[in-house]
Amino acid sequence: MTFVSGWAGFREIFDKLPLQARFLVPFVDFFPTQTPDVISTEKELLIGWSLGAHLILKYKLYINAKTVILLTPFLYFCNHVNKRILDRMVLAFEKDKSKVVSEFLHNIGARSYNKNIPDSLKDGLEFLRESKVENFEEKDNYYCVCAKYDFLNLAGVCNKICKKTFLINSNHYISEDNIELIIKKLY
Repeated sequence: MTFVSGWAGFREIFDKLPLQARFLVPFVDFFPTQTPDVISTEKELLIGWSLGAHLILKYKLYINAKTVILLTPFLYFCNHVNKRILDRMVLAFEKDKSKVVSEFLHNIGARSYNKNIPDSLKDGLEFLRESKVENFEEKDNYYCVCAKYDFLNLAGVCNKICKKTFLINSNHYISEDNIELIIKKLY
């Protein structure tokens, strides 16, 4: 199993998942241009959360996994968040990156983490501002999981991306218990 996390989705905000999967954080462990190498090696179960799901969709031609689970996926982040908010986050990141990450994790319902924040996360914010997935065709082996209380309000997007969609009682950060239940149900 490979888990491609979201922006600032560090191992430290999870307990078991980093030990159970090949766990990768965009703009920390790899950059978008390396996504084909990251996702093509997984043959069984590929899971992407938020930015990780977006990258899986963006580089879909390289997927070899039998099952793909997309947690809170989006096609274009700025369809859900105003670009000015990302601009403000970039400026704030330059002044106090730990504070930006801590506030972001708090806002999505995740455990706080603000140690050793790499400067490369700023590139991730800039990537979110520009990256789009276009011409996506639904696949039978893709499952989308959207969260009822997600600030991004992605339920409509899930229906455009996947034939098989699920709406769970969660916010943007999906707990490990919920992820475990999703895996058991879908894989």
